[in-house]
Amino acid sequence: MKVRTVRLIHGPPAPLAVPDAPLFRELPRIRERRGEIIVAADTASGTTLGAIGIFPDKDEGGALFRLAGMEIFSGAGETAVDELLLEQAGAYMAEHRVRRLAFGTSPLITASALLYVTRFGARYVWREGARTPEGQPWPHVSCECDFDDPLAKPLDLRDDEIPSRSVLLWRDGVPVTRKDIKFVGPLSLLLPELDAERIAAEGRRVPDFLETIYGAFHALHLHGYGFAWFDRLSEAARSSETPPFYYLMRRTMTL
Repeated sequence: MKVRTVRLIHGPPAPLAVPDAPLFRELPRIRERRGEIIVAADTASGTTLGAIGIFPDKDEGGALFRLAGMEIFSGAGETAVDELLLEQAGAYMAEHRVRRLAFGTSPLITASALLYVTRFGARYVWREGARTPEGQPWPHVSCECDFDDPLAKPLDLRDDEIPSRSVLLWRDGVPVTRKDIKFVGPLSLLLPELDAERIAAEGRRVPDFLETIYGAFHALHLHGYGFAWFDRLSEAARSSETPPFYYLMRRTMTL
C-alpha cells in the first residue's frame, strides 16, 4: 500500500474525504491555535488511514508542540501509519524550528510505548492523580518526544537479568507484587501486551488487576525511580510465565 500525507490547514487543498472522528471535529480549535492536522491516506483509493493533530505552545523549557490527538482508522492494516504520522509531525515542527512534542499517555498501553519510547526515544515521567471514570487510580505519564535528542537504549541490564529484577511477577496472567524486591540499582517492570480493551477485560476477570499494576509503578516512583526504556524481551530471556514486554526503571532521585 502506498500512503501519502496531507496537511489540512497549511498544505495545498486536496480532495480528501475525512471520517467523522473526534480529531477532525477539533480542526477549528487547532487552526485557531496555528496548529496542523496531518492526514495519511491511501494513495490509490484516497481512504483516510490516520491523522495526527499538533499545535504550538511553550513551557519552562521553551517552545514545543502539543499533541491534540492521533487516530488510526480501520483499513490501515499492517502499514505503520502511526510511525509515518509522527515522522511527519516532526518534519512539520522542524520547519518551525521546534523539536519537542509533548502529551500525556498511560504506560500500560504497550503499543504506544513501543511507538513512543522504543521507536522514537520519547521520555516518560510519572504523574500522580489520574483516575478512571470509576474512581480507580490510573497509571499516567507525561511524554515528550525530542526529535533532535531521542532517548537511547541504556545498558543497565542484560535481557536475561530483566525477569529477576521485575517488581511484578505474573502467574497465569495475574500480576503479583514481589515482596522480596529491594529498591537498589536498576529494576524492571514486566507487562503482557495491553490495550484499552484488554485492560478492561482483565479488570473484570482479575480482582485488583489495575490496582496491583498501579501500585508497582507507584512504589517505584516513591523510591525515586523513573522510566529509562521500554522494549520487548528476547525469546531466549522468556519463559511460560514471563510476559513479553518490560520497562527498565532507573533511580532518578536520591531519597
